[in-house]
Amino acid sequence: MYSSIRKNYSTLLYPKMKLITLIASLLLFGSATLFAQMSFSEIELGSIPYPKVRSFIHNQQSNSKLDKIAELKPSCENLGDFGGFRTYEKKFKVKGDLNSVWTSYISASPTHLWKTRKSAVGLIYDRKKDRVSYSSDTCSGSRIGQVLYLDLRLIKGFYHLATALEITNIQSETSTIEINYVESGINEGKQWIRMADDGNGNTIITHISSIKSNSPFRDKILYPYFHNKLINAVHRKMKKLLKNTVYESSLEYAID
Repeated sequence: MYSSIRKNYSTLLYPKMKLITLIASLLLFGSATLFAQMSFSEIELGSIPYPKVRSFIHNQQSNSKLDKIAELKPSCENLGDFGGFRTYEKKFKVKGDLNSVWTSYISASPTHLWKTRKSAVGLIYDRKKDRVSYSSDTCSGSRIGQVLYLDLRLIKGFYHLATALEITNIQSETSTIEINYVESGINEGKQWIRMADDGNGNTIITHISSIKSNSPFRDKILYPYFHNKLINAVHRKMKKLLKNTVYESSLEYAID
């Protein structure tokens, strides 16, 4: 009788123990996976078609002595005072209501949006998902925490330069996209893309850039010249994505 009870008890207990063991394993190893972060060594450099971007990532890791990509920081994320920075502003007018233009900008895949004659995305690191996308991949729009590794084509493609930008804020209420240069690059600074309705069926896009490097010549002469060409190409790209647009621009400098 007792052996029969023990046998029945064991039969009932065994599935429960298996379930408890399974749950414990999921908690233990699942949490390890949850808190694991992608390392630089996991980036498939061979999948990046731009030599300057590959070199930039290698130097970024070696110079910063970091192992995890998530350890990289935006250069000016919490900076409120941009004294000592050079600030440049350019305005674009697009025919279309604010909501449509704003939605088109934030919905476009960065790998497509930034692919112009002047620039291309070599790699995107998504902080929130802790994963990377390559230039051949399509992302479902712009998101906070995306780090874009760009190949910049200067002097009609005779010279290439790599840089890294992180989308640090997207505010639908004010129609503003905030972008930071990532630490360990040649520049530190921030960019804002702000949109507003002009009351006449047009959207005014204001692209503001505040930057600083160790070269005043680069900041005052080289940066505005090449930067204007780069953002012109991006906003013209958006013109092609938007229907029935009118493209106008004016350049304003605010140099301290």
